[in-house]
Parts: sequence; C-alpha cells; structure tokens
Amino acid sequence: MDLSAFPYLQGNYAPVEEERDFDERQLRIEGEIPAKLTGAFMRDGANVAFQPNHYVYPLDGDGMIHAVYFRDGHVEYKNRWVQTSHLKTERKFGRTIYGSVGKLLEVPQEVIDAGGEPNPIRNTANTNVIYHGGKLLALWEGGFPHLLNHDLSTVGLFDYDGALKPGDALTAHPKVCPDTGDLISCTQRWDSPNYWVQVFDARGRHKQTMEVEFPRKGIIHDLQITGNYVVIFYAPTYHSVEKAMKGEDPFVWEPELGTKIIAVPRDGSGNNIVFETESFFSWHFCNGFEAGGKIIIDYVWINSIPFAQAQGTGTEKQPRRMYRMSLDPKTRQVTNEQFSDIFCEFSRVDERRMGKVYRLGYATCSNRDWGDAHGYNCTGSFDFNSGETALWEYGEAANAGEPVHVPNPDSEREEDGWLMCFVHNPGEGPFLSILSAGDVAAGPVAKIHIPGRVPNGFHANWMQGLTL
Repeated sequence: MDLSAFPYLQGNYAPVEEERDFDERQLRIEGEIPAKLTGAFMRDGANVAFQPNHYVYPLDGDGMIHAVYFRDGHVEYKNRWVQTSHLKTERKFGRTIYGSVGKLLEVPQEVIDAGGEPNPIRNTANTNVIYHGGKLLALWEGGFPHLLNHDLSTVGLFDYDGALKPGDALTAHPKVCPDTGDLISCTQRWDSPNYWVQVFDARGRHKQTMEVEFPRKGIIHDLQITGNYVVIFYAPTYHSVEKAMKGEDPFVWEPELGTKIIAVPRDGSGNNIVFETESFFSWHFCNGFEAGGKIIIDYVWINSIPFAQAQGTGTEKQPRRMYRMSLDPKTRQVTNEQFSDIFCEFSRVDERRMGKVYRLGYATCSNRDWGDAHGYNCTGSFDFNSGETALWEYGEAANAGEPVHVPNPDSEREEDGWLMCFVHNPGEGPFLSILSAGDVAAGPVAKIHIPGRVPNGFHANWMQGLTL
C-alpha cells in the first residue's frame, strides 16, 4: 500500500498486516505486574487492509483488536482483525471496494452479484470493545456490534436476540450502571434524525427503549449517565448520507444554533429536560453525577466540529480541554467552566464510580505540538476535589492510548487501582503501560514490551475475569 498521501496513516497511525500471538517468553516484562489481576486488557482501532481511497481522519480502517491477557501472574498477547462482511468482501476481490464515512462509493454490481456485501456504509467494528452479559463485542456506532470469542475470533453480527432491527446502529459508547449492571446504550439510524436510548440488563437482555426526537440527524458520539438521567450533547453538527454519496462534504457545522444538552429520565417517566448554551462539540464524557439538586458533567470540550472531508485542514488538531458543566433542572441554567488547560482526549474513570460522586478522572494527554497529525504522549490524571492535574510523559515523540482504570480487587478506593494503556515510543517500541491510579506522575510500575508494533487506536477496556 502507498499511504504517503494520508497524514493519519503515517508513523504509529500506520496499519499492521500480521495477526500475532505472543506468550510471556516472547513478551519482555519490566517492573512488577500486579499479582492478583485476572482478565484481559483489550483495545480496538482502525487498521486498513487495502489501499484506501479516502482517509482524512482515523475513522475508516477495518477494526483490529489488540489484547493482553492476565492470569495467575502470567500474560499473553493477541491481535486479530474483526472479520466483518465488508472486510471479507474486499479480501475476496483483493482490493478496496467501499468508501469512507466522508466519501461513500456505490458498490459495483459485480460485487453484489458475487454475493459481496451490498451496503456502501462500511461496518468497521473499529471503535470500542466491551465485555458485558458474558459477551465480548466489537462496536462501531454506524451498525450492529460484532460478537467475538475470547480468543478474538469473530462469530458474526449480534442483534441482541432481535432487539436491534435492520438499520439500527448501536453506539460505541455505552455506560454500565455499577448498581444494577445495566448497559445504557443508544441506537441511531441513517434514515431517521431521532435517537433511542436502549437499556440492556446485566445478562445482556433488552430491557427498555426511550425515544428522543430531533429535527435533524446530529453527530452524537457519547452519552453519560447519572443516578437519575441519561445525558447527551446535541451539538450543531450534522452528517448527510446523500452528500457523501455525491462526493460532497457531508459534514455540517452551524454554530449559530448553539448546543443543546438533553437529560433523559432513566426510569422512562416524565419529560426530557432540555438545556441550551453556546455551541461546542465533544467526543467524550469523563463522568457525571448529581449533587445539590444539580447535574454535574465532566467532559472533553472542543470548540467546533473537529473533522472535515478535505485533507490537511488541521481542524482535528484544535484544542481539547477538560471541562466541568453544571445543569440546574429547575432553572435550566448551564454553567460551563474549563477545569484544566492540558490538551486531552479519551477521558475515563474508575467504572465503579460511573454516574456517582467521584474524585479522579484520567485521559490521554499531550504536552507538545504535533506536525501533520495530532497525538498524545502522556497519561494524565485530574483530581476534581483538589483541582490538581498530573502527567506522566512517555517521551516527546511517544504515542499513548486511552488509559483504562483497572480496579484493585482488594480495595474500593479509586487511587488503589491501576491505569493501563498501549504506548509506542520510538527507540523503545510498543508496550502496555501499567501506572498507579493514585500516582500517575511516578511513572509505570510495569511495562509489558511487545515484539511487534501496536498502532494508535481508539477505545479500550478491562475485561474482568475474561481469560483464554
């Protein structure tokens, strides 16, 4: 493949071709791995298999899962493509067939006649990987999830026993209630502007649907839960499938409309509460909770739509900052304040505090300027009680992924757990970093060095109890 024309396929954004298996004889361990960990750290990401025809932002590559398994003090590593129908069709024909979210292509009739995937919208399965209700799922917000085996082999599309209907697209950003085990998710459709909150119980059975009506289909990437609400941001940014099929820019930003915040009652009773404020965009929430009669939301703020169809605009490199928002359900007043000046993304918390009062948030961060493509060379922690932030820099040219909080099985305290993320540092190579959740600035307590590159990716999770 000639990837020279694509900034987001350079350096550690470039794909890897091999599916690999390494046991601990091949993995070099530096430091000491926490002894009582049983489970797997997994991360999804975009990994193009064929020469792309359009690749502005790292959204369009085929999904590949990278996993490190922990059991009885031993570790193993695997990586596998998610075997989607789009990827299998392109492999059958030996070339790129499908376009990108920003520039769709009609599927050739010869491909359809040969039994290839007819849908021009590629289900990339590249955004997140979760373990809930005993099922391992690769997610992409434009289609059904893919069910995986524990060894990362693909079973196929998963519709929650018929709860998902043709055309439903399940979000890549569900939240799990720590009290009930419910998975709070949502579906959107390409043929409707509306948004449906979907709730699945701890065993993965569909439990509830709540519809939110919108005048236009917005780009809504994440959601947040509190004790009583599901909170979503409806920014004035929209996507047009019709424009994408014509080769026109399908992304629309209309800041004069402002951003709406919708609080949906989790029990399905009462009316949604709509708040209005000046326009902003956000990919990711950190956490949310209720206190003093108000809804508190911590999230990563971006000034405007951070992507475009054209290459080299630089819009994706605009500042991203941790913000705290306060919403008053009685007065509909919105207070929105910057918490930190650190450039950050992929914010996370101890999942046992999801929707509850908490102290520590985490994110991948940067303390430097980047050239053709942005990146993150640090892991950061944000103390929402003291107002302090702390960074650990892996190296000026390093790439650090989303930090996932892994609880200490012997403690309920946030700070007693660990943070895991994949890191690539030129000269050092790729490794899984393990930091103390309560002392990020002290650096890794352990590194698991992997003899083969792990490209930059998207979302990761700790799969408690999942082993080979």
